[in-house]
Amino acid sequence: MALSLLHRKAYVVILIATLAVTFLTACSANTTTGASTSTATNTPGTANTSSTPTQPVIPPATATASTILKSMSIIGQPTAKMLSGTTFEVDGTVKNGDDKQHDIFIQATLLEATGSKIATTSIHNVDNVAAGATQTFTIQGTTTQPTWAKIEITIIKVSENIGGSGSD
Repeated sequence: MALSLLHRKAYVVILIATLAVTFLTACSANTTTGASTSTATNTPGTANTSSTPTQPVIPPATATASTILKSMSIIGQPTAKMLSGTTFEVDGTVKNGDDKQHDIFIQATLLEATGSKIATTSIHNVDNVAAGATQTFTIQGTTTQPTWAKIEITIIKVSENIGGSGSD
C-alpha cells in the first residue's frame, strides 16, 4: 500500500511539473515588440548595400495592434540623399502583410558607422496600404551632417481596421 501511495505522489509531481513547463513555454511564445526595424548601410559614392526586413506574418482575424504590427515589413533597401541645404530624403517600400487595409506609421534615422544617430525624421503616415500590397514612401528630415553610414526605418505603429474596426 505504501508503494502505491508513493507512485501516486510521484505521478502528481510529474503532472504538475509538466503543466508548469507547458504554461511557461506558452507564455514566452506570446511576447511582442513595439516596433519593427529595417537597417541599410551606405558606402561612400553608392546607394545602400544591405537591408534586414522583417518577414511578414499573416495574423488571425481577431488580431491585436501588436500582432498586426509584426506583419508589416520594409521591402528592399531604403535609400537616402541630400536635397538642398540641410534637408535629406529617404525613399523606400513598405509591405502590408495583413489581410486588411491599414495606415502604417514609419520613421527614418540616419546613423554613423558606429551606430550613433545623426538625424531622425518625424513620424510619417503611409496612408491606406491595401491588404497584402506594397507601397513606396518618401520621408524628409534635416541634418547638419551630409554623410551617413546606415539608414534605419522603424515601423512605429499601425492603425485602421484593428480587431475588425475601422472605416477604410
